[in-house]
Amino acid sequence: MDIKYLSDAKGNVTGVFIAIEEWERLQKEYKIGEELPADSGKQLRQELTGALQRLKKDDSED
Repeated sequence: MDIKYLSDAKGNVTGVFIAIEEWERLQKEYKIGEELPADSGKQLRQELTGALQRLKKDDSED
């Protein structure tokens, strides 16, 4: 298996790159799907909005 590690400017590993053939094999072996729920973007936005609101509330209490 040919694995390439991706890193940021400081040398911290931030990801892994594998050949598409290997990815497809892993998907089959571990039953990994690429389907995302239709509202996944909406849910992410709601969660991020909530997290930002909590941060603002915490900052105003200081």
